[in-house]
Amino acid sequence: MRRLVRAGGTTPGLMLVTGVALVLVSLLAGLFAVLAVDDRSDAAKSVATGSEPLGVKTQEIYRALADADATAAAGLLEGGVESADVRNRYQQAIETASRTLVQATAAGATGTVAEQLAVIGVQLPEYARLVERARAETRQGNTVGAAYLRSASKNVMRSKILPAAEALHTMAEKRLAADHRDATSTPWAPLTLLLVSLAAFGAALWFFAARTHRRLNIGLVVAVVATVVSVVWLWTGTASSRDDLDRSRSDGWGPVETLAQARFLTLQAHGDESLTLVMRGSDNGQYEQDFWDAYGKLVGVPAENGKPATVGMLTQAERVSGSDRATLAKIKAAQVAAGEWKTAHSDVMNLYGNGDFKGAVDRVTKAEGASRVAFNRIDEALNAAVAEDQRDFVHSVAAGRDSLAGLDVGVGVLALIAAAATVDGVRREVGRYNRP
Repeated sequence: MRRLVRAGGTTPGLMLVTGVALVLVSLLAGLFAVLAVDDRSDAAKSVATGSEPLGVKTQEIYRALADADATAAAGLLEGGVESADVRNRYQQAIETASRTLVQATAAGATGTVAEQLAVIGVQLPEYARLVERARAETRQGNTVGAAYLRSASKNVMRSKILPAAEALHTMAEKRLAADHRDATSTPWAPLTLLLVSLAAFGAALWFFAARTHRRLNIGLVVAVVATVVSVVWLWTGTASSRDDLDRSRSDGWGPVETLAQARFLTLQAHGDESLTLVMRGSDNGQYEQDFWDAYGKLVGVPAENGKPATVGMLTQAERVSGSDRATLAKIKAAQVAAGEWKTAHSDVMNLYGNGDFKGAVDRVTKAEGASRVAFNRIDEALNAAVAEDQRDFVHSVAAGRDSLAGLDVGVGVLALIAAAATVDGVRREVGRYNRP
């Protein structure tokens, strides 16, 4: 009679209910952990293969377009018959922009992205047509060539094409930021469930010990160990990935963005310098003013006449590059070249103002011209710095993805081990309790 009461009493049934609850909590925590890791792994993959390459493409589109505009102006100064390197640089810039546009469009762009791509795609041939017309008129000695170039630069490139390219890059930046945020978020939900399951296992161990007068249940102990390993692995794995991805932002994409802005300003100032000479005063000094505006944004402007100082983009790039010696060395080289460019440009304008137009043009267009040499040094240094930081970005993102590799499978297997060990442990306890 005593055995029947024990077998049919509430304790074995309560043990079974406890076991079922433990298994469900363990599996649910494992499922949440797997999904959380997969979400972060997908976001990290998107950073590496989607949003970051998109950002690079849109940045390259803008750079190529700005380079084409600057080079077209420099080419016109040579009488419409450019030197081979100037002509090649212009053609390469146009081809790069066109090729990247085709790639972006073929990728299935929709919505606002497709609209901005369409603007560039429609306006770029019109810009190229006006530039060729400007060259043809200039070759024939017609001063109207300057007007065509001004229309191409001001009315098409700077008013329509570059704003569309900038909008594309802004959208790419937002997408990269969103993917980065998703990839680096802490998986609080699965961690909380895993800790709840640990507490549940602890309570179950106490319950079984109280009912069976045994200190340990091996099955539940195995489940506790598996769950602890899951908590530690999930926390350390995602934290390591987050550190690497944060480093990709601070040492990679962040400095790249600042350096890219410095490149754009350099190209804009280069175009303004050439257009100042192309216009020969018909612009009322507007392009000369634009040159100094762009140059001031590039190197900074000291406080004067009650106006606060402006921190230059090169200085900002130096700050965000932190302790990256390789990048800092290239930024320093760009800063030195920028100082040389200021001196060279002042000489150009002095020659122009004193009636030596050819001397001024030579300094801007000739390979050994002081202004062109200084511009090329800035451009090359910034390009090298961007390439350096992009390599840092790729390396850090790869490390972040590696930290998540196998984590989803690992926590899933550990959840199954915990569940199986729980079933075995509860089965043994119920069997012992019902044994006569």
